[in-house]
Amino acid sequence: MAIAVYGMEATLLGTLLPGFSRVLTPAQGGTIAAAQSLGLIFGSLVTGPVIDRTGAKAGIACGLVLIALALSALPGAHTYIPILLVMSGLGLGGGVISTGTNTMASAIGGARRSSMLNLLNVFFGVGGLITPALGAWLSSRALCFLIVLFASATLSFLALTAVPSRTRRSGEGTAPNGMLLRPVFVLLCLFLSLYVATEVGIWNWLAAYLAGKGIAQSAALRVLSFGFAAGIIAGRLGAAKILARFDPVRLTLICAALMALSTSAILLAHGVGLASVAVFSAGVAMAPVYPTTIGMIGGEFPRGTATAIGIAVTLGWVGVAGSSKLIGSIAGDDPHRLGTALLVLPAMSLLMVGVNLIFSRLPRVSAIAANPE
Repeated sequence: MAIAVYGMEATLLGTLLPGFSRVLTPAQGGTIAAAQSLGLIFGSLVTGPVIDRTGAKAGIACGLVLIALALSALPGAHTYIPILLVMSGLGLGGGVISTGTNTMASAIGGARRSSMLNLLNVFFGVGGLITPALGAWLSSRALCFLIVLFASATLSFLALTAVPSRTRRSGEGTAPNGMLLRPVFVLLCLFLSLYVATEVGIWNWLAAYLAGKGIAQSAALRVLSFGFAAGIIAGRLGAAKILARFDPVRLTLICAALMALSTSAILLAHGVGLASVAVFSAGVAMAPVYPTTIGMIGGEFPRGTATAIGIAVTLGWVGVAGSSKLIGSIAGDDPHRLGTALLVLPAMSLLMVGVNLIFSRLPRVSAIAANPE
């Protein structure tokens, strides 16, 4: 439930951005996306060490409260600065929930960590499907109210649920010193950063890009919902099944290559039909990458898991902050230049292929691939 709330709020900006275009330029939209990423960065970075000492329940609860408060304020934000502040608050809550839920699932998963993380993150895709689908026919105020209602229900359910004060593995101690100096960890974080920047680039900019090509806003949101989100759900359900028998490093390499092809296809597609096929393909290709990489990081750090995951997620959102600003800067004040700006997405996917080929040759990752759990 919590990861679904995170999926709903994380995809909200892309749902509202076509409507925001009446008061915001693409450059300002890029700055707002970067501000949301900065909130996620801070939330992820601070939450990891706290969860390693106290457990995930309090962190997830705080994240839900932050999201509910920010969404309650969003309908009253009609200009650039208020929207910027509210989206920063949403990012902060999302960062807390992302780190908390992925750490808890990593501990629960045990010998099936990567599969469990893929199953958990199916519900991020469910949240991502719901938000654009509802946004196609609800007002922004009604959409925010529904997400607040679901976040409140999740918070109530969490309060009534017995959760250990510390997760079985993440609470066994802090991560070893020198974590950031380990080549395998640095490369996995870089890989994750490029991935998150690419995925969030689709969530944030696809609807606005399609609307700029003359597709109706409601149709563009349906492509985002029933195309991209549905592809992510299908891909993660499939990955949860096959990872018990498939090398996760090789799987992420294949996915990165397919991401480069599918994101390029999105920019070449004409019409709703072809765009839907390309977007669904991109969702399927991207689906296993995030949870599987988090699973590899959890395998690398059985002690201090939350700290390691928090740092990795933080660096992932650093990539989003930079790429969002870059896309907005390239597009400038002209929505018709958004297609050129979005060439950043296949470029980052190709960089992922290169990074994967490097870390797949490191002895430690080879060991994780041979025994991923």
